Formats: sequence, C-alpha cells, structure tokens
Amino acid sequence: MLAGSAVSAMGTIAGGRAAQQAGQAQQQSLEFRAKQEEMAAQESRASQQKVALERRREGTLLQSKLQARAAASGGGASDPTVVNLAEDIAGRTEYAALTEMYKGENRARGLEDQAIGSRMTGAAALAEGNMKRKAANLSAIGTIIGGAGSMFRTASGAPGNVSYG
Repeated sequence: MLAGSAVSAMGTIAGGRAAQQAGQAQQQSLEFRAKQEEMAAQESRASQQKVALERRREGTLLQSKLQARAAASGGGASDPTVVNLAEDIAGRTEYAALTEMYKGENRARGLEDQAIGSRMTGAAALAEGNMKRKAANLSAIGTIIGGAGSMFRTASGAPGNVSYG
C-alpha cells in the first residue's frame, strides 16, 4: 500500500516538473517573439524615415523645377505666384514626410505593445508552471501521508470509518 502511494506521488511530482518545464519553454518562446516584435518596430521606424527623406527629396526637386521654369519664362523666381506655389510645395512635402514618420512610429508602438504583451504572457506561463510544480509536490506529500495513514489503520486494526451517531 505504501509502495503504491510512493509510486503515485512520484508520478505527481514528475507531472509537476513537466508543467514547470512547459511553462519555462513557453516563456522562452514568448521572449523570442517579443524580441522579434521589437526588431520589427525598429525596422518600421527606419523604413518610414527613409520614405520621409524620399518625400522631402522629391519636394526639393519639384521646387527646383518650379524655380527653373519660372526663371526660363521670364517671370522670375520672386514672382508672387511662384513664391506661393513654392511655399505650397514645401508645406505639402513636409506634411507628406511627417505623415510617413507617423505611420512608422504608429506601427512601431503597436509592435512594442505586442512585445510587452508577449513578455507578460510568458511571465504568466512561467508562474503557472512553477505553481503547478509546487502544487504537485504538495499533492505528492498528501498522497504519501494518506497512504501511511491507511497502512497504519490497517496494521493497527482500527476501523476505516467511525460513525458517531
């Protein structure tokens, strides 16, 4: 009887260890995912910065063409219409560049939030695995004590259930 309790307790402890290892593995997997999400956030910022720089370059080129055409037409680059067009181009160019930067930043923040969520889920999985192992150890102790109590009752001839009535 005691041997059966010991075997049962060992199985419970092994199950607890397996739950703890599963929690650790899940936490490690989610930490890897979080690092990937953080890298993607950095890439998002960098790629949209490049797009923003390209928008600014295009705006500068467009302004240069406007000034060249104004000078070629004889109106001059200081003509109020040309100046207004140049200011409009500059404003739209900057707006487009800032919009691209916003897109990259917005996506990056979303990815960083996902990384935080992944880490939190990993920490919860690790804690759950550790708690299952502790619970399994306590359950195993209870199984052994219960088996010893049953063996003692059987050996002493004491009745299993006593009714007071």
